[in-house]
Amino acid sequence: MAINFNILTEIVTGECPACQHRTLLVNIGFTAFRCITCGDILEQKINGVIKYIKADKDTKFQQPSTTINE
Repeated sequence: MAINFNILTEIVTGECPACQHRTLLVNIGFTAFRCITCGDILEQKINGVIKYIKADKDTKFQQPSTTINE
């Protein structure tokens, strides 16, 4: 029996703080991105500008708000 499901991901360009390259970053869940150059997992921070910081074992990823303001 086949199961249908959708996979939605986001690919962005950004500077990886681990390898210092401007590279593609692949969304792997909520605010987590993986650098395709070095493989490090980064957390996306949005505070006026989008920044990527290195994630470690203590990083708690938060699900983005899906509230739409009308």
